[in-house]
Amino acid sequence: MNAAVTDPDTSGSAGWQRRVVDRSLDDAKRRSIDRGARLIRAAAKVLDRNKGESLTVQEVADEAGQSLRTLYQYFGSKDDLLLAVFEEAMRTYAALLTAAIQGFDDPLERVAAATIASGRLLALHGSGGRDRGLSQLRLQLSGAQPELVASARQPVTSLVRGLIADAAAAGQLPGVDVDKATYFVCSVRNSFSSSATLGNELGLPLPDVIDLSVFCLGGLGAVLPREWHERIDTSLKLGRADGRFILRKLAQPPAASRPRGR
Repeated sequence: MNAAVTDPDTSGSAGWQRRVVDRSLDDAKRRSIDRGARLIRAAAKVLDRNKGESLTVQEVADEAGQSLRTLYQYFGSKDDLLLAVFEEAMRTYAALLTAAIQGFDDPLERVAAATIASGRLLALHGSGGRDRGLSQLRLQLSGAQPELVASARQPVTSLVRGLIADAAAAGQLPGVDVDKATYFVCSVRNSFSSSATLGNELGLPLPDVIDLSVFCLGGLGAVLPREWHERIDTSLKLGRADGRFILRKLAQPPAASRPRGR
């Protein structure tokens, strides 16, 4: 008679049983993440096409070639899906900024480089407000779920905070409150971004990216000549490919699954 196979859910299950269960769970987790990522790419593509003005879950499901029922298995609501898109956008944005400042070792130069790079990414996107969809998405989510938006923005906020903290620790920003400084720098950058993408509601000339850096660092107590900021600007590592604005980058499939030549 064959030996009975014990229930793998019991605490005394054999090692192979636990490994089989764990592997099955890992496979299911990977499939769920992959399917969720495809839906996020579809939502980014729709937002890109609509410039952030409108989006329905039916449009996203159609774009992904999935049913509404499948979509709601992964995202509980339209806002849940949009928040996921925003989370991925912020991760991408933080990665672009991190890559742009790789050539700088001096902590204060890195603060300036990140500030200028945030403006240069907008300039690379062209003059037509091509990142409008992402700015619209941020405003829409901020009005409904500000605490979740704050969490989604953590990759960028943490990057800026870390750069300011490093400069403060090096004695280049004496007496600065790191959290308050991070708030002010991020707020000024957000205002600059909104004016550049959604329209300048103040009716005053929009500062350029060097002005942005001069103002932000000056507010932190680092008053440096404009020429210093311009030197940082010329050393930034920003390729033309970074001009593909973030929603379009999110809408692209993973590199491994793209056809050759793309």
